[in-house]
Amino acid sequence: MSNVDEILKLTAEAPCQDGVDFTGYDLKGIVMNGATFIFATLKEVNFDECELVDINFSKADLGKATFRNSKLKDVTFSNVQLQESDFENATLVNCNFENASIEQSNFASFISTKCNFKGANLSFCNFYSANIEESNLSFSRIMYSNLKQIAIDKSNLSGCNARGSDLSFSNISEAKIKGANLKHVDLNSCSMKDVDLTLSNMLGVEFKDAVCPRIKLEEVNFEGADLTYASLEGANLQNAFFLEANLHGTNLTSANLKDAFFVDANTHNIKTKGANLENTGLTET
Repeated sequence: MSNVDEILKLTAEAPCQDGVDFTGYDLKGIVMNGATFIFATLKEVNFDECELVDINFSKADLGKATFRNSKLKDVTFSNVQLQESDFENATLVNCNFENASIEQSNFASFISTKCNFKGANLSFCNFYSANIEESNLSFSRIMYSNLKQIAIDKSNLSGCNARGSDLSFSNISEAKIKGANLKHVDLNSCSMKDVDLTLSNMLGVEFKDAVCPRIKLEEVNFEGADLTYASLEGANLQNAFFLEANLHGTNLTSANLKDAFFVDANTHNIKTKGANLENTGLTET
């Protein structure tokens, strides 16, 4: 049975519903503006197909809540418990998830514009085919998550920990990913443009067939990585570390490889025409 009328009546009389318990309520399709639910318990609440504007859920428990096909603007989820929640096909604008716990949640095909996920725990989440634009995911944890075919534009992921995640076939542009932990990440067939990965740890990363011209990869650790047929034309790889990496057929034309380390790396068929090879031991091919 729908609880929409009950909640609308309560919030009309008193927009502050802090600390209340609405566990299991069915609020599908609700249109709500300006209410607060700080420290509230909203476990397993159905917010599907809703429209929420200027709602404050700070420090609330929203475990297993669903927001499928919903539209959220200026909604605050800072420090909330959102484990196993569902935002599939939701559209979020200027929402704040700072330091939220959102593990094992579903964000498939959702759209995030100008949202803040700084410090949030997004490990084991599904972001398949999501679209993230002008958002902040710095210092977030996105470990072992599915980000296949994701589109990320003009966003900040510096210092994030995405160890073991799948970003294959992703499209990333104008993003800052400096100092990130990308160990064993799947970036096969990804596309990157104007991306800064300086000082990131890409140990064991899968980078086959990636198309990433002119990106910044200074001092990146590619130990044991597979860059087979990756296109890094014009990239800045100064001081990069390629110990035991596979660079078979990698295109490094016009790249800056000064002081890069290639010991025990497979450089068969590598393309280095016009590249800066100072102190690398490589010859132009």
